[in-house]
Amino acid sequence: MDVERDITVLVKAFERPEALRRLLASVRAIYEHVPVVVVDDSREPLRPVPADITAYLHEPYDSLGAAGGRNLGLRHVETPYVLVCDDDMVFERRTDLGRMLHALESTPFDVVSCVWLDFDPWRGICRGPRRFEGTLDVEDSVLVHRLGASRGALDGLPVYDVVHQFFAAAVERLGPEPWDAELNLSEHYELFLTLRERGLRSTRLPDVVVQHHQELPPGYQEVREDTRRYVDAWLAKRGLKGIRVEGELFRRSDRLRYSLPGTIAYTGRRASRVGRRLISERRLRASSTPPDSG
Repeated sequence: MDVERDITVLVKAFERPEALRRLLASVRAIYEHVPVVVVDDSREPLRPVPADITAYLHEPYDSLGAAGGRNLGLRHVETPYVLVCDDDMVFERRTDLGRMLHALESTPFDVVSCVWLDFDPWRGICRGPRRFEGTLDVEDSVLVHRLGASRGALDGLPVYDVVHQFFAAAVERLGPEPWDAELNLSEHYELFLTLRERGLRSTRLPDVVVQHHQELPPGYQEVREDTRRYVDAWLAKRGLKGIRVEGELFRRSDRLRYSLPGTIAYTGRRASRVGRRLISERRLRASSTPPDSG
C-alpha cells in the first residue's frame, strides 16, 4: 500500500485558521503528498488558500456543522481510504498512517483509531492519553458509555463500540453520508451506533499517536458549545432519556507521567519570564534615575 496514494486526510474546520495551518504543517512534515480535503464554514475563508490543501471547500457561515461538513468532504475524497480529522489535531513522528492502513487491510476491523494525546488548551500541558474509546449500551433508556471498556479482542486488538473522531476507514465501508447532518455537533455517538448496527468493528492502535491541542478562540466556543438542541434531537431520535458516562478520561497514573512534569516545566518557564521582566524593569528604573548632584 502507498499511504500518500491510498488515503485522504479529511478535515472539518471552523473559526480556527491558525490551528488549521498548524495541522497542515504537521501533516506535510511527514506526508508531503497525501491529499488533504478541508471543509470550512468559518465566517471568512482562508486567504490565500494554503498550497498544502488539495481541495478547499468554503461554505456559508455555520451552514454545515460538523456532520454536514464531513459528509460534504467525504464526497470529494478520491482515494479508497479516508482519515477523519479535526482542525486542532497535530501530527507527530508516531502518527503512522501506514500502520492504520495496514490494520484495515490485515485485520477484521473497519474503523481504526489511535492514541489521542491531549493537551490543556490554556497552558499547553500534556494531560496524557484521552481514553474516550469504549463500549455503548442502552440500559433503562439511557445510553451508557463505559470509557476504556472493550468487547474483547480480535487479532490482538481491542474491540470498541466507539473511538475518537480521529480514525481511518475505507470510504466504501463508511458509505454515503454516514453522519446525520441534522444532529450537527452531536453526531458522534449516532455515527458509531449506526456503524455497529451495520456490523462494522472499531479499534485503537496502541503504538500510533496523534496530538490534540484544543483551541477555544472567540467566535468558536459560543457556537460549538451550543449543543443542547442537537443532543435533545438525538435522544428523541433514539428514544433515549439521557447519556451516562462511566470511567475516567485520564488515568491517575498519567498525572505523574504527563501532567506533573508538564506543570513543573510550565511553572519554571513562567517564573523565568517573570524574573527576566523584573530584572529588566530594575535596569530601566536605574537608567532613568538622575545622578545625585550633591
